[in-house]
Amino acid sequence: MNTPLRLIVLINFLLLLVVSPVLTKAADIWVAVKGSDKNQGTKEQPLASVHAALRKARELRRLNDPSVSRGVQIIVRDGVYHFSEPLFVRPEDSGTAAAPTVVEAAPGEHPVFSGGIELNGWRKATEQIAGLPAGAKGNIWVADAPGIAGELLNFRQLWVNGRKAVRARNTSAMDRIVSWDRASETCVVPVAAVKDAKGGEGLEMFIHQWWAIAILRVKSVEKQGNNVRLSFYQPESHIQSEHPWPAPWISEKTGNSAFYLSNAIQFLDEPGEWYLDRKNRKVYYWPLKGRTSAGRTLRFRIWKPWSGWKAQ
Repeated sequence: MNTPLRLIVLINFLLLLVVSPVLTKAADIWVAVKGSDKNQGTKEQPLASVHAALRKARELRRLNDPSVSRGVQIIVRDGVYHFSEPLFVRPEDSGTAAAPTVVEAAPGEHPVFSGGIELNGWRKATEQIAGLPAGAKGNIWVADAPGIAGELLNFRQLWVNGRKAVRARNTSAMDRIVSWDRASETCVVPVAAVKDAKGGEGLEMFIHQWWAIAILRVKSVEKQGNNVRLSFYQPESHIQSEHPWPAPWISEKTGNSAFYLSNAIQFLDEPGEWYLDRKNRKVYYWPLKGRTSAGRTLRFRIWKPWSGWKAQ
């Protein structure tokens, strides 16, 4: 009569030995470039995105799944993962000190998370480009500017084969502003700095002031003798003129704030520079000496690439 009882106890004990090692290990969710977000997230059937892996981990925690009692490991295989949206990490995604969520590269591998978009279809420009400096003619490559949902993508960084290109600017050094008028929210600069560039077409001003910088979209350019008065778009216009610190530096002793202007076709005058023509939706690039864009893929970045994080 006691034999069945001893048999049941023995079976339960053996089951506990088999199950216990599984419960002491964190839940693994695998991600691979050639995976699918419809997969289960195993090593053999990985997901395709870290976004989907986070959602899966979040759902396991919501359901109090036993597999996450020791935490969650999101293991990312080699490759470049292009993000079309930010990776939003919620406070609850962290887990606990005893059961954290960890996003890490697979052993010996080096995945990259990138906000970059490949820019293809480059060709050497043979047409007349209004405003292009004479020295640049015959050296410029052009591609269609990218868009998202039918809207032009307004970007500030172009990376060419892993190297950041220079956005076309009026000078390789920096000029000095003449004055800043807080009341009218305008800035006066030397006329030579503008080179016939027009406001409202993507022109921007980079200004150094005390310990900080500001990037201002130029709305209008008004010539006044040997100078030019610049106005700016909101909200940066009133922010720049309202806040007391840091402010544009005006000093006869040490010199006024340094600045440069960027993103005008008139500034595309050196190898390695590029310009975004927002009106005609074109990107122009002057390759560095000894290099061409033929057969190459050019990439620009919106978000800074990063390789992983650990949330606790």
